[in-house]
Amino acid sequence: MNPVKSRGKTPFARFAPFTFFIFFTCSLSRAAPAQPDIVVLLLDSLRADHLGCNGYPKPTSPVMDGVARAGANFTRAFAPAPWTQPSVMSLFTSVLPDAHGRVSTEHPHDAGLATLAGVLQQAGYQTVGLTANRITHRKYGFAKGFDHYDDHTVAMALDAPHSKGSAMSATSPTLTRLAEGVLARRDPDRPLFLFILYMDTHWDYQPPPAYYRMFTDDPVPARGGVASLNRQSVTPAERARIIAAYDGEIRHTDTHVGLLLEAIEASPRGGDTVLAICSDHGEAFWEHGMVTHANSLYDEELHVPLILRAPASAAPARGVEVGVQVSLLDLAPTLLDFAGIPPPASWQGRSLRPFLGGGAVSERPLALDLRAYGRAYRGVRTSRHKIIARPPYATPFAAYDLKADPGEQNNLVKRFSRLPAEVAPLLPLLPIQNHDGKQPAK
Repeated sequence: MNPVKSRGKTPFARFAPFTFFIFFTCSLSRAAPAQPDIVVLLLDSLRADHLGCNGYPKPTSPVMDGVARAGANFTRAFAPAPWTQPSVMSLFTSVLPDAHGRVSTEHPHDAGLATLAGVLQQAGYQTVGLTANRITHRKYGFAKGFDHYDDHTVAMALDAPHSKGSAMSATSPTLTRLAEGVLARRDPDRPLFLFILYMDTHWDYQPPPAYYRMFTDDPVPARGGVASLNRQSVTPAERARIIAAYDGEIRHTDTHVGLLLEAIEASPRGGDTVLAICSDHGEAFWEHGMVTHANSLYDEELHVPLILRAPASAAPARGVEVGVQVSLLDLAPTLLDFAGIPPPASWQGRSLRPFLGGGAVSERPLALDLRAYGRAYRGVRTSRHKIIARPPYATPFAAYDLKADPGEQNNLVKRFSRLPAEVAPLLPLLPIQNHDGKQPAK
């Protein structure tokens, strides 16, 4: 079976005729021709270390590896939270979960914050969002600033009970088809911002058969209900089957990313496009006894891919590998930088564009947050240390030397019954703070 040719055999083909709307008719002012198109591809739950461009030995990501060779690969990018809602909202608003407030489905967010889509919309961009994850539905505030936000064609199809949508079927073909329709119908005289959230890399891992068989010879299929295995012991063979299925999902989505890139490059403004590939969080495979995500602040749940390809007109450096620690908060300011738009004063991230021109940006500590699903942790990460605390977030229960112990297996607090002196400057960053650095009123 040829995986590429299978793209037309999706169970959602019947939805395609209903998915294209005339949404580019609003009377916004025309933007300057120099402003590039901007495309952000987010692959849900994608670990950075499962891509070939980051050293993974299996061929899971030939298309994304090619984008990295043509642009810049940020090998030390981290999400501010280990699950979708706070992380994507931080990507959109360039502020920490403390500031936007969307730390769970029950916590309201600050609807007054400037969003990436909203800033681009005001600048004359056509703004389109396509998501296959139902917890990025408009009722949670994710549609702000988009002329058209499709949160139903895939995510709500068949009234699927699971957040992955569509009864666990592959959704990448439908999402790619929707994006191709946007490219075909957009106004070529105005720049486009297109955000796409691919979902197939999320658990459960059930790639089409051809992709699953790419990474295992084991005839026994991977067990379903992976999230139910959290903190349960599994055999090495079972773990290998589950990871093989996950890798198959990556390769399946990578194939459809390739099809979308072909459509972008064939479009009238294809050569003048800023492309970003990232994820909202990583995925655990029992490194600390846990599986999937939203469990902890360990790197397996926070280390994400971040690949940027600048438009040809920017004459960027190619094949740049950046090992400086950066955050998803930095993506929105970077994209505005390419569009020549100053970032809102509220944004906390910084543009990474200098890296694509041979420059650099200084490294900063990253605040980490998990307050959902009955868990509450705060953390701070530098390139050398990480500390993690529970409420009231005053004294860390864990500290790690990431240079000596990148797997975070040696808790220095337990080993020495005290904190290393080097992490003392990080302690003020642990308490919940507003974006101005002050603790909120109680």
